[in-house]
Amino acid sequence: MLTDMQLRALKPAKKIYKVADQRGLYAAVTPSGAVSFRYD
Repeated sequence: MLTDMQLRALKPAKKIYKVADQRGLYAAVTPSGAVSFRYD
């Protein structure tokens, strides 16, 4: 499960990266700092 504290701690990187929970939901963080949520 992604918590509020985990999401607030996400920082931009040079490439898009993903932070996932156990149920298929993940947050994708872009180099500009935008966070989008996706579900697989």
